[in-house]
Order: sequence, then structure tokens, then C-alpha cells
Amino acid sequence: MHRQLAAEPISAERFAAFGELLENKSDLRRQDFSLQFAGDNRPQLWVNRLPQVTDPVVLVDMMESHPYSAQTFVPMQAGRCLVVVAPGGADGRPDLGALRAFLTQGGQGVSYRPNVWHYTFTSVDCPNEVVVMMGHTGRGDDTVIAHLEQPVEVTIADIVTATPQGDHHV
Repeated sequence: MHRQLAAEPISAERFAAFGELLENKSDLRRQDFSLQFAGDNRPQLWVNRLPQVTDPVVLVDMMESHPYSAQTFVPMQAGRCLVVVAPGGADGRPDLGALRAFLTQGGQGVSYRPNVWHYTFTSVDCPNEVVVMMGHTGRGDDTVIAHLEQPVEVTIADIVTATPQGDHHV
């Protein structure tokens, strides 16, 4: 049996230990974020295409981290995204006891701190394209992968799937 975890709504406060929530809910015209450009590395920018997850349970069986750089995801379409994160444990692998799962709202991105373990940024409500920014040292160890011995089932409430009769909430 897999450990189970329910995804919770994301907020800047809840996510602060893992990185920055990218949004501007203030009255200011501009909200600055500095996490992405900290460190000594060469920034790279690309766009990932994400399929929509259609199952209300996502099996987290691997995670990745980036020891030398933050990694930023900015969705280009409206819709929620699943963010699964964990700090590093004493052994350098993900601390699954501190694993958290969050759901963004449309218009929110995230920037993971260096060494934060995370699962694949996952589109919930629709297929999406996501701008990704990350620094690279060129040393070949900018991304570290950990396969989990005990996968975790993350439950997403209120999944919307397209059907021939229209949208269907699971």
C-alpha cells in the first residue's frame, strides 16, 4: 500500500520553505522575485508541454532536485497545477515525512529553492505549456533524480475531465 497525501491550496506562506509563489496580489504594479537569479550559474529558459492529468490520484514515484540553482515554472494557460515538494533528508534524499502537495490557481507559478526535491510540475485542469527557468553550471550534475522506494499517492480534489457530454468533475 502506498502512503496517501491530499493536495492543499497553495499560499506564499505555506510554500515559503520550498521557494517563492509567483503572483502579484498586491496593489503594486510590480512584484520582484530574486530566487531564480541567485547563485553562480548560466540561466536557461525553455517551454515544456504538459498533458492534463485525468486521474484524481497521482502516483509520485520519483523526485528531482537541483543543487546549484532554483528552478522556476510559469504556466502559460489558465488552470490549476499540482506541485509536490520535500526538503532533503539527512541522507540527501527526499524527506518523505515532510512531503507536501499543493494546488496552484490559474495565474500562479512557483520557483523552487536549490536542493528542494520536487515531482514533475503537473497540469490539472487542461493541457498546458509552462515556461521553465533554471541555472546550469555545465558540470553535468545540475539535476539529481531520486526514485522512491515507497511511492506516494497524491489525491487531487475536483479533477475536471473533458467528456463528449462536456466537462465532468471527478
